Amino acid sequence: MTGQTVARYPHAKPTAARVGGTLLLTGGLMAVVLMAVGPGFVHGKTEPTLVIASIAVTVGSLCAARPHLIAGWFLPVIGPFGTVLIGLSSVLTGTANDGSELLYMWTVLYSAYFLPLRQAMFSVVLIAAVYPPIAISVLGRLGITPSVYLVGTSIVTLVIVSSLRRQISRMFEASALEARTDKLTELANRRSWEERMAQELDRQARSERPLCVLMVDLDHFKRLNDSFGHPAGDATLKAVADCITDALRGYDAVGRFGGEEFIALLANADRAVSEVVAERLCERIRRLTLAHGGQITASIGIGVGTADTHSIDELISVADKALYVAKGAGRDRVSVGMAPTRVVAPPVRRTVHD
Repeated sequence: MTGQTVARYPHAKPTAARVGGTLLLTGGLMAVVLMAVGPGFVHGKTEPTLVIASIAVTVGSLCAARPHLIAGWFLPVIGPFGTVLIGLSSVLTGTANDGSELLYMWTVLYSAYFLPLRQAMFSVVLIAAVYPPIAISVLGRLGITPSVYLVGTSIVTLVIVSSLRRQISRMFEASALEARTDKLTELANRRSWEERMAQELDRQARSERPLCVLMVDLDHFKRLNDSFGHPAGDATLKAVADCITDALRGYDAVGRFGGEEFIALLANADRAVSEVVAERLCERIRRLTLAHGGQITASIGIGVGTADTHSIDELISVADKALYVAKGAGRDRVSVGMAPTRVVAPPVRRTVHD
């Protein structure tokens, strides 16, 4: 069992460790307090109860105070570990319906909230295996009723909390996707695209593969907005975004850079390949059928990376300068810019004289 067993969830593993530790710590301290205020609570089993409470307090304190030190494999163990301590305490004190059985629900809540469903179900199965035998051995037939209620409540709690967790998880995923995606075009936004760019630059530095960036700017877009209105402009941006996505390879990264500018990262593509792709893209945009019946063209600047290119801003700047060259040359065309190659001066040989 590894840290990967913890469900993907908005909360990190340290949060699960902190919460689980707090439950163990609270349960152990409650036992100590009850022994202090009610001597008959443990039915004379003071020393064993103190040992169990000390274990719970010690482990709980470590998890709550140093959650980052807790290994991922231990998180699914916290619930069953608590169940075993509660059951052991019931066996030693000879009690089954003094209220301590409510502590079992803590382990169900923790497991249902932080763990995958299968592991959370194990906590319920463990309770069903531990509590009924204890209750029946202590209470006889009268122990059947609280056993059924406890196991049934555990199942219902598991279902409700697990369902709630899935809903919250979907909300967080949708929110994270929205934060990384341009709402209009559904392309990656600038922040998301630059993160991908950083990864590709690192990969290029290790493998020395070619890397190019395309800056795509729609020509006379303001004139289109003024003539046909912003809804037509939005529809055009969406159509161009789809066109760019369809024209590129599945592993190329496409994003909206801002306004009517788009940006594309061509991984493992040299200057020749990127020029072919850019020319084809210009042609496709030129032939787009737009909702307002007009036509749109695009100018594209290509930034060709080299083995010395380690900066996102540097490669984007090269592509941006090439874009302005294309604009100045009449628009609806492609221009190429090469990232600078750093020349390393040869070492100076020194002559040593005696």
